Amino acid sequence: MKILAINGSPKGTESNTDVLVQTFLEGAREEGSDTETVYVRDLKVTPCTGCFSCWTKTPGVCIHRDDMQEMLLRIRESDILVLASPLYGNMVTGILKNFMDRMVPLSSPAIEKIGDEYNHPARYKDGISRFVLISNAGFPETHHFEALKTTFRQLDSGPRAGLAGMICCAAGPMLTTPGMRKHIQWYLDATRQAGRQVARGEVIRDDTQAILDRSLAEDPGAYAGAVNAHWRSEGADIPQGRASVPASAEEPAQLIDSDGVGDQVRDLLAQLAGVFSAEAAGDLEAVFQFEIPDEDPGHYFLKIGEGVCGAYEGVHASPTLTIHAPAQIWLDVCSGKLDGTAAYMSGQYRVSGDLSMLMRFGSLFSSS
Repeated sequence: MKILAINGSPKGTESNTDVLVQTFLEGAREEGSDTETVYVRDLKVTPCTGCFSCWTKTPGVCIHRDDMQEMLLRIRESDILVLASPLYGNMVTGILKNFMDRMVPLSSPAIEKIGDEYNHPARYKDGISRFVLISNAGFPETHHFEALKTTFRQLDSGPRAGLAGMICCAAGPMLTTPGMRKHIQWYLDATRQAGRQVARGEVIRDDTQAILDRSLAEDPGAYAGAVNAHWRSEGADIPQGRASVPASAEEPAQLIDSDGVGDQVRDLLAQLAGVFSAEAAGDLEAVFQFEIPDEDPGHYFLKIGEGVCGAYEGVHASPTLTIHAPAQIWLDVCSGKLDGTAAYMSGQYRVSGDLSMLMRFGSLFSSS
């Protein structure tokens, strides 16, 4: 079995799409398949001009002399074709669509009844017998793929190949988020299993497809908040919410510097105030409120302003960001045992308010 994967992501090997493609192909190789990946961004593919010379003057041969000449031969030599792309405008990327448009020489100009409908028959008897769609989207919900899926279901009725399955991964950025691998391993396992099934000449089985139809984001709201915080930190103008906490009549007393080793969040915050980076903060004014349910009293905050940071016990009237976390989770995040972004996106703690502050936490406190 020879499987040819066409990756239409502009990011090539560094893309979320390629994580899925390579995982799928790993499964296929476990069944003895010969696999190859081609990155469209590395090819010279001139747009189709719609002249139909490949149907009339030079049957099966395009007027353009570019990399598609070789690619059409490689498609004909393959048993399975994987078309992979991030979701762009509810469809594939422009470069992959251009590639697909240039596959028209593989079809005959005749319109014939194939099955229950009329279509162009295949020009050649050899070539792919099945194809697979692989895609991912930045959205946390799976319904965003419906237009893309409809298009590929329509291709399933064509002359060249049958659809073996569709792997459409919602919340795709989690595929390359540091520290997230163990939280999304269930999806990668299903993707690898799909590769094994297709390599055996099967379609993706219903139980495997059911897993692949799930989103990586268990909490769409938390995921959206993290994504918005990322783009805000990159300079995008995205409105931010505020934390909703009870107002205190006056600011509590500052925490006394801890002599402990940070085995409680209270001690840790006192230490963090001592390693605060005024250079990283610049003119930042912010309050980090911590709600730690398994500590007594469990209400603390770090207040940053005028180049200094103070650690306090109590509830601030208007925090910039509020972190709700079990003590051990936040201790592990600050010690580096647990990736903060991965822990948040997997639901191990919650935040409210300006999530861009969460992205800056590590730079503000050098020991975090």
